[in-house]
Amino acid sequence: MSLPPLRASLSCLLLLAAACSNAVAGPSDAVAESPSTSAPGTVVGTPTSPTAPVEDVGQVPTTQTPTDTVTPVETPATETPVVSTPAPTTGVCSPLGSLSSLTGNLTTWLQTAPIATANSGGFKEPGGTELAAFEGAFRTLLTEGPTPRVVQDLAGMGYGVSTFRNDTGGGWLVVREQGLLSRGGGTFIINLFPARDLWLEAPHADSDEGTLRQTATQLVTLGARALLITGSNRCAVTTASPCSGTTSVCGTKGLRISDAAHYGNNFFTAAHRALRDTYPDAIAASIHGMDAGDGPEAAVVSDGTSAPRPEALSNRLRDSLNTHLTGTKKAFSCNAADDSGKHRTLCGTSNVQGRIDNGASDACFAEAAAATDRFVHLEQSATLRGTGASSKAVMQALADTVPCTLGGSGLGCPAVVAQDCP
Repeated sequence: MSLPPLRASLSCLLLLAAACSNAVAGPSDAVAESPSTSAPGTVVGTPTSPTAPVEDVGQVPTTQTPTDTVTPVETPATETPVVSTPAPTTGVCSPLGSLSSLTGNLTTWLQTAPIATANSGGFKEPGGTELAAFEGAFRTLLTEGPTPRVVQDLAGMGYGVSTFRNDTGGGWLVVREQGLLSRGGGTFIINLFPARDLWLEAPHADSDEGTLRQTATQLVTLGARALLITGSNRCAVTTASPCSGTTSVCGTKGLRISDAAHYGNNFFTAAHRALRDTYPDAIAASIHGMDAGDGPEAAVVSDGTSAPRPEALSNRLRDSLNTHLTGTKKAFSCNAADDSGKHRTLCGTSNVQGRIDNGASDACFAEAAAATDRFVHLEQSATLRGTGASSKAVMQALADTVPCTLGGSGLGCPAVVAQDCP
């Protein structure tokens, strides 16, 4: 299988850049990079679980499913970078060779992504011109790679671009905020060797406990195209979001502009739009957590609408989940008529990214009239967000639902990775 021209060239450049650099990787859990790039940021502790939502938004559960065990996941310590200076990079080593290089365990490292805490005021809304510029730069990064111009453009908006060589193999581009004045903009990872036409989103990476670790693991294991991680807790600021939908998760009724899933004027949504423009047929999976309580649900899946539709992608994901789940609780779909009345209201209908993908007339104010099967919204109990058998069931269900159609490495995929440049 041959790789498309862009991915093949980026992949080859990454491999050659490794040979053109004298960067020395530290231990398997260390990170090495050039002195020009700052450390990834401060590890943010998980905030106290807020009040349960009343509509369309999941939240950190207060009880666990009794039929399965959740293994506690310790917050990883911030990795101390090992600094090295890359050799001069010219010709074939550019553009990847000109970037700072990170090495280590990507799944572990991503769990240190900086996220502004609840009530910290750490989210700063970008202006419309800047959002358009970021979307354009991110789209160029996806289509042309990290050219000097796009790296410079992103730097002007406070973002650095690095390569990451995972200690288990593979190559990645990391787009992350730089410097001391974070605006809660988020961290974005692009896979240079994707196996599936899928990308993952963690808009509530800290408040929906476990979803940051979960999506980081899914990114690497499944061979997804990309992962978008929020840069702020959904309750980081008190300014209300004007978008339709409601929740009591922040202690008062209403959405906040720091909620990446329910407000569109942020770099998270701009990156989503760029990915959608570049990969119109890819599936975006928005990963969340809910309070399962004493209900029968282990998970609630939707296509971003609540309309019954037998052929919905969400129904296929539900069926696969139920094949692999081991406990008594099961997955339900908002798009299956037989599941009506069991799925509560957690259908993702007010999710801005879902509205964009489903062609809503206004992603902030209007629900989508129909689904495109390019977006899936997954609410999960604490058990599914743990590290036991049920968490592995989610991974396998996603692998079953989104097949291996690209050339990279992923769960159940016959990897075909170019070893030389075209």
